[in-house]
Amino acid sequence: MRRLLASLLGCVVVGLSAAPASADFREYEVLSAEGSLSSYQAGAHADFTTSFKIKAELGDGDVAQTRDVIIGLPPGLIGNLNAVPKCTVEELGPDASSSHCPIASQVGITVLDLENRPAPSTQPLYNMVPPGGDIVARFGFMAGVHPAVVNVRVRSETDYGVTATVEGAAAAAGLRGATTTIWGVPASPIHDAERITPAEGNNNESPPGGKRSAGIPPAPFLSNPTRCGVPLTISVTADSYQAPGVFSTKSSSFGPLGGCGKLDFKPSFSVSPTTHEAAAPTGLDIDLKVPQDETEAGRATSQLKDARVVFPEGMTIASGAADGLEACSVAEAGYQSRTPGHCPPASKLGTVEFDVPALERVIEGAIYQRTPEPGHLFRVWIVADELGAHIALPGEINLDPLTGRITTSFLDNPQVPVREIRLHIFGGPRAPLATPSACGTYATHWELAPWSGQQTVVGDAPMTIDTGCDTGGLRPHLSAGTLNPRAGSFSTFTLDLMRQAKEQNISGLQVALPPGLLAKLAGVPLCEGAAAAHGTCSSASLVGSVSVAAGPGSTPLWIPQPGKSPTAIYLGGQYKGAPYSLVISVPAQAGPFDLGMVTVRSAIRVDPETAQVSIDSDPLPQILEGVPISYRVIHAQVDRPNFTLNATSCKSARIKARVSSPGGASATAESGYQATDCAKLAYNPKLSMKLKGGVRRTGHPALSAVLSQKRGEANNAAAAVILPSSEFIDQGHISNPCTRVQFNANACPPNSILGKARAFSPLLDDPLEGPVYFRSNGGDRELPDIVADLHGPLHIVVVGYVDSVSKKGSEISRTRTRFVNLPDAPVSKFTMRLFGGKRGLLVNSTNLCARPQKAAIELRGQNGKIRRQNLKISTPCGKKSKRRPRS
Repeated sequence: MRRLLASLLGCVVVGLSAAPASADFREYEVLSAEGSLSSYQAGAHADFTTSFKIKAELGDGDVAQTRDVIIGLPPGLIGNLNAVPKCTVEELGPDASSSHCPIASQVGITVLDLENRPAPSTQPLYNMVPPGGDIVARFGFMAGVHPAVVNVRVRSETDYGVTATVEGAAAAAGLRGATTTIWGVPASPIHDAERITPAEGNNNESPPGGKRSAGIPPAPFLSNPTRCGVPLTISVTADSYQAPGVFSTKSSSFGPLGGCGKLDFKPSFSVSPTTHEAAAPTGLDIDLKVPQDETEAGRATSQLKDARVVFPEGMTIASGAADGLEACSVAEAGYQSRTPGHCPPASKLGTVEFDVPALERVIEGAIYQRTPEPGHLFRVWIVADELGAHIALPGEINLDPLTGRITTSFLDNPQVPVREIRLHIFGGPRAPLATPSACGTYATHWELAPWSGQQTVVGDAPMTIDTGCDTGGLRPHLSAGTLNPRAGSFSTFTLDLMRQAKEQNISGLQVALPPGLLAKLAGVPLCEGAAAAHGTCSSASLVGSVSVAAGPGSTPLWIPQPGKSPTAIYLGGQYKGAPYSLVISVPAQAGPFDLGMVTVRSAIRVDPETAQVSIDSDPLPQILEGVPISYRVIHAQVDRPNFTLNATSCKSARIKARVSSPGGASATAESGYQATDCAKLAYNPKLSMKLKGGVRRTGHPALSAVLSQKRGEANNAAAAVILPSSEFIDQGHISNPCTRVQFNANACPPNSILGKARAFSPLLDDPLEGPVYFRSNGGDRELPDIVADLHGPLHIVVVGYVDSVSKKGSEISRTRTRFVNLPDAPVSKFTMRLFGGKRGLLVNSTNLCARPQKAAIELRGQNGKIRRQNLKISTPCGKKSKRRPRS
């Protein structure tokens, strides 16, 4: 911004000769530097005077020649370059006699103390056309017979005050000091007697008739700062041609200002979203106005110190904005430096316009995303480089960690008068903000504090959301299955859960897989303990990955983004009573932001009777570092080689997802699943049975059965075993069956145990084993059930229905056991051993050695294939004995 400030020193430019470089220049120094105002009323349009003196005597009697003089003026002392006309370099002229700057461009006088003039020289000080670059203003005057200019720059590296500099003054001038006064209202008649030409100044003449009018209406050119109670400081720094770069500096204070309570400060603030649609990405149009008193008799309006804006609850950061977003560093913004900003274009969030009374036109700049730092993720720069000024203002954005409500602050702003600040934050699909999810009128709270120390002005700016109001509900869509559904084969499994932008968010997820869709857990190390809690699992436990699309609107943000850390799904150990779990790790990295690792665990539960797998996720994070996570798509991919195994049944099935929202809503989404080519699977299970001991009539033999099967075949679906007519259930040995309640409580009576069972599966590292019970079935069947209660890596219950059957037309009944709902899971070997003797379930109706004992067997595969046989049961009868046993 081009703030003219009032202060000019008078320095000359005359001649070119310099003293010999060998001279002793140790005596060169600035002796004094002073500043004063004609009025110490804050905001007054007072005259400002600076003066300094230089000691330039050298040790050998020569005089040092001043090279540069730099005057630092107090912040907040502002000049309005538009209040008076400007003089060009051509008009200033090559010498005093030909100088013809417009009388109206005179803004003060400078009195020069020159070594080669016996008396001080009084010269008019003109408002000049600045040359551009980093020079925001320029003053000109005649130093002796030659023109001199003073360039004014903004101290962007510190307090945004200005510094006036004479660079490369002519050595022959012999500058010893100067007193310069800049008028508060240059065109005021009170200055008519001082309105002179350079020629009149050289000859110590007055204007003709003693007065000369400016010829233009009086207008304020200079305004006092609007901060009271703090002394104002001026500094003068100079060096000589004999020692260029060796500077001498003097500083002094004057003031302080008073009367801040008399200043006006009546700002207004408005804000409007770029879309009025609910739950949509949005930008903002913000307009901050501070009415200025620009009259001759008035006082400057207090300058804006602090601005704090609290956006309405429900308006949040939109995560989609991070896609492709970059950040601007301190160096790139040129913060606390005079270097022009060069922020990456992809870090630009919007535009800004400053309407400053001192400038000839509105300054245009941009809003950029600042480079995140720990504890300060969301911050912005306002950067502008125009009219010789470099502006880099830091803004803080704080988010409520629970609601995401946004508070933006710009503190200790430059002491500069501003009529209006207009900010436009880009809208569109990648807009950085999101509107509230429901229609209505919302209030943005604002607080604006002045440098005058007066009371902070507060207010509430309304905004209306009145389109796209049909939000809420929960109607998720599920697409899931294996990429290659060939029965009994391994394949990658994928799951996509999708939600529309207007629906309630996803907070909970339960997925039930169809029977037979399993995983080979054998050989996979489990992630457990602290590693599982923090998602720092070994790659050996890796089974897949996940990607998530989140954010409002039509183009949500996908994580992981290209070049960012990958996500992972690990196989975890026991969790929340489940035998296994999934550890899902998602690095929350997007654009320039890194919000750390998000870890969600999901319990893997296995139905004991069907081996059907369900996955029960922990609640999904709803907000992270104040940024709401609006889930749009959750894509999981389990692609570990030889891990996910298809069913061997080709019956149509469903993959079901139970989805819940933070508001308590729930919904079910389903996706079809059906394995293919089941008929191509072989089915050749092998069963052997053996009776041991108790061969005589009324004896109680032990029974063992072994079912084996090769890998790659269809899994067993059902099995029926009809024992030979010699074997019946001894009712006296089953008087105390285990009830369902006892079974579920793992508290079956010892007498209900009939034997032991063991199962081996290629999907597990260790076998499952446990007791075989006689368990009541609540009257569903006449006899209790035989139940194998298998424990190990999983808990599986194999239930056999026991009854008796007889052939048509025969009165002889035989004991039958049917296993009708076997899990669609590969079992390489299953053994069941039933006790004999006093604990034996079976009792002989005849001597086992009287004839061969055969069982009728029917085995049914999951693919529908059936294997039937009359299986000869092995007995301990001696093969070489010729004597017939007694019945």
